[in-house]
Parts: sequence; structure tokens; C-alpha cells
Amino acid sequence: MGLRVKLVLIRHGDAGDPDPGRYPDDRLRPLTPKGEHEHRVVGQILAGMGLGFTHLLTSPLRRAHQTAEITARTLGWTEAIESVDALGENFSVSALLEKLGDFPDRAVVACVGHEPHLSRFAAALLHPDGTVRIALSKSGVIALDCAGKPARGTARLLFLLPPDALLQLMASHDPSRARTGPTS
Repeated sequence: MGLRVKLVLIRHGDAGDPDPGRYPDDRLRPLTPKGEHEHRVVGQILAGMGLGFTHLLTSPLRRAHQTAEITARTLGWTEAIESVDALGENFSVSALLEKLGDFPDRAVVACVGHEPHLSRFAAALLHPDGTVRIALSKSGVIALDCAGKPARGTARLLFLLPPDALLQLMASHDPSRARTGPTS
């Protein structure tokens, strides 16, 4: 049986720096080829860990949606990906908690979004006043277990892994794959 968690927070893959010349609307900035590759490897590692979810939510911004699509493909997810404003430019801890409260108690929800929003959300779940300091790298993953519905101060951190740590986990189980993953 695979790893069971309540909430998985995934930062979008590398999308380069904002470039108003190419993308006047930064919401349309896509993943770079490196970001796509790196997140495919992260998805493969998560699949190898037995990670699964019952719902997949994403920020409406292009780079997050692309990351969610890669996550879905590599983990064999065939259901719809739901775009949620509270994961994007309209980020709000309260709105995201309200959205998560709509899911059944046994739900395992993956949320793809941005920094510093995901770290702020995780901090709020881990401590009632949000004083926990977390930094999530691109394609990084945070897994949380909550006592009941997600609420402030109710979560327990299961893992926080940047892509490099995920690659090290993969290499420790299959050394032949050590050189196929992220480089940053």
C-alpha cells in the first residue's frame, strides 16, 4: 500500500524569470523545458513513493496548470484537474481552507501553486499563528496530515522535499537513475 497523506502542496516547476517582452501577462508564462523535465522526474519519484490523491487542484496560472498536468500524467491521474483562484493571484489561507473543507474526510488533496503562498498556507496549518518558516523550491513538495478537516494549527508535517532531495531518495533505491533528474 502506498503512502497516505491528507494534503500535498506542490510548487510549480521552473518557469524562468518574468519577461514582460515575451509575456506581458505574467499569468501566461509557461514552464521552461528544464522545468518540464525536472517536474516529470519529481512526478516519477512521487509515483515510486506510492503517493496518490483523490483530488488535484491547481492555480489558474499557466505554469502551475502545466505542473499539475505533468503531475497527473506521471501519477496516472485520469480525473479532471480543478482550477482554484485561491491557489493563484487571489491566494487566501481562509478561502483555501474553505475550499478544502468541501472535500470528504477521507480525501487526499494535491494543490499546485506558487511561493510564497504555499509556504504561508503550510505554516498556517502547522501552527495556529503561522510562525513556522518554510521555503518551498520549484517543483518542491510538502505533505501534511491534518487531524480532521484542514484547519489552522491542525497539521502534522510528513515531509518537505525539494527536487534534489527527491532525486537522492530515488538514487538510494535505484542508483542507475541517479543522473536522470534535476540539477538545481
